[in-house]
Amino acid sequence: MRTNSMIMSLNSPVIENLTTDLAQTSLDMEEFTRPAVDCFVEAMYTGEVDKLEKDIFEDVNKMAHVFDVSWLTKKCLKFYKSDIMNFEDDSYEDILFACEIASRAHYHLNQTKLVNCFVKTIAARGVDKGIFVTRYLAGFASVPKRKIDMALMIARDSLDIIGNCLMAYLSFVLECKSFDENSLYLLQKLNTQNFRNTFPVKFKQLTNFVVSLSLQSDCAEETAIVENFVKDNVQANESINDLKEKQESAVKTLESKDTYNYGADYCNIDLNAETENLTHKTSATNTDDPQLGWIMPISSSSSSLSEDGFLLRLKTTGYEREKKIRFDFILSGVGGSEHRRCFIMECRTLDLWRYYISRYGSPLESASWPYLENVPSVQVKHWTITKTSVNLTVVCNGVTVLNFNFLSKIMNSKADERQFWFNWSKSCVSIKFEATFEKSLLLEKRR
Repeated sequence: MRTNSMIMSLNSPVIENLTTDLAQTSLDMEEFTRPAVDCFVEAMYTGEVDKLEKDIFEDVNKMAHVFDVSWLTKKCLKFYKSDIMNFEDDSYEDILFACEIASRAHYHLNQTKLVNCFVKTIAARGVDKGIFVTRYLAGFASVPKRKIDMALMIARDSLDIIGNCLMAYLSFVLECKSFDENSLYLLQKLNTQNFRNTFPVKFKQLTNFVVSLSLQSDCAEETAIVENFVKDNVQANESINDLKEKQESAVKTLESKDTYNYGADYCNIDLNAETENLTHKTSATNTDDPQLGWIMPISSSSSSLSEDGFLLRLKTTGYEREKKIRFDFILSGVGGSEHRRCFIMECRTLDLWRYYISRYGSPLESASWPYLENVPSVQVKHWTITKTSVNLTVVCNGVTVLNFNFLSKIMNSKADERQFWFNWSKSCVSIKFEATFEKSLLLEKRR
């Protein structure tokens, strides 16, 4: 394409330098599409961007940036605000399109204005950052690092969203076995001070979780990254190696003891007080604590439970067919509102139990409920039910019989169901308990 070098130079100091100082007579524009080049050249001649369209925006914006055409960069930003950020019914695809343009501009051109515009616009339109970021980071193992950076910029002060995604990925994709390149990269990029100050409880959960994983690793690089992430947050500023030695010592102690005594009250030894192992391999309390006790709940009654990290313990001493145990979780909402969700377990036989997870209210017919997996076939069962921002876990006599992940539901559900599962990840305000068992159920309660 032939152009007037004087006109081009008047608009671009870069082109002026190439043609005047370096005596260059042509420019290689092969990396750009022909319609984008046509739009760029016409803009240089007319000062207008009449040919600018969404599908060529990135190329035109890049040319304006590379060739330092300041007035054209401003027009591109205006087009981004007015056309690309004009979502149709807040469609995820439209939001994703705008997000990826901003992400690539930031990564390749170090251009921050599009990112700032994107973040401000989705906040003003009430787009749920938690749901969007969770979907945006789906397939985390292969996500390019620019998307991780973009997710952090979208979350900004809501770093609990990033923490939830990371914990879900480490738990259910990597199966609590290791870290990978992207998870270590995210640990290095997280603003730990901001996270700790804004969400201290969730930051502690994530800290304990990554420490627990690092104890299984012999990789010096992983240990160094985790130590840097949790510095000043591990009790007494202990190093990962110090904690690892403690865990190995505790495991040796455990090997000579029975973890559970099925004929007595619930007995479980806390091996990981520093790390609060969220995988439930060694979770526990000590029955010597005078504040712990067992009560026989009144049939079909409802009472408040003390939520000790949202961890609840029950003991069933037999089975009562078709009897149910129900927990109603009162979850925090925006502006003081509340979300109610319920979890129900139903006894069928000694080792067959069904469960139901739903909204607050009357459940569906129990015949369609899924079954808990690998429930021990013993009379006395000690149940530990834990709700975190990532999942709902049920452990029976040391066996994990349910590990229900809310974030995987968010990513795999239809659009009208995602908010329901996202609300499950919110903080728990209080918990209500109800059961139809008549004689074989005990509830652990603090006096």
